[in-house]
Amino acid sequence: MGLFHFKKTEKSKTQGHGADMNNQTIDRLVQEAYRANPRVYEKEDGTLLVGFALTEDTDSLFPIVPEKQWALEGKTISEWIITMVSLTNPQGGVIGQIEYHDAIKRLEPFIITKIDNWALIRAMTHAELSSLLDGEE
Repeated sequence: MGLFHFKKTEKSKTQGHGADMNNQTIDRLVQEAYRANPRVYEKEDGTLLVGFALTEDTDSLFPIVPEKQWALEGKTISEWIITMVSLTNPQGGVIGQIEYHDAIKRLEPFIITKIDNWALIRAMTHAELSSLLDGEE
């Protein structure tokens, strides 16, 4: 739905996890990483769902707290999700979905660094993405 206009909201400084990498390497990874962009969907009950795709084998930048990064003027967002997407599975497509904030917690071991409200997540294998779903029903 391209009709929604996102407004940028406050940023906060966060510490990083890439202690074993030099700043030049981290800067390069940040510049080359895919920056996650939200997709907004209206659910059957009229509420809004905002989703982000995390694709295997791709370094990605994700907002740590998406509500601080984006808001929909005049709209209430009822659900934030991250969808894990396969590139190597012969069937391709969706591996699974997790509520956004839970997913960010589960992604912590894969985060290289945090800058402001952004987390740089290293490229993950299909198996690593699938393992994020452990404990999901």
